Amino acid sequence: MERQFRLSSARVGGQRTPVRGERRHRILELHFSEEEMLNRLDRRERLRLVEFVCSFAWADFEIQPEEREFITGLIRRLDLDAEESRQVEQWLERPPRIENLDPTSIPAGHRRHFIEAIEGLIAADGNVKDEERETFEVFKQLLVG
Repeated sequence: MERQFRLSSARVGGQRTPVRGERRHRILELHFSEEEMLNRLDRRERLRLVEFVCSFAWADFEIQPEEREFITGLIRRLDLDAEESRQVEQWLERPPRIENLDPTSIPAGHRRHFIEAIEGLIAADGNVKDEERETFEVFKQLLVG
């Protein structure tokens, strides 16, 4: 059975109020289905997606527990192997190298997945900070024009 994921009405680009409890868990959901994501991204692209997500988790210079929870769930949904999971753990301890993160190198067919995953990550803690919002908007503009 395919499960659809969607972000709640509390959008990253607009004004938001902090979200707690069960509503916060709905924000962790993504727009796209797991099956679609798994079918469209190869192993290298899956790890690259998580690398970008981890870099956004560091936008405010700290990773919140909810962001870590989101990334852990993403690792499971993407079916990363043990070695790939260790790499992600390193990115959670120290941000990915910026020179490896050129948004314009993301294939056009995969950009929506990257945008939606990052949008889910920055909304994960229910409190989108200005740094996160600004970084996300620049990222999105680079990808969609």
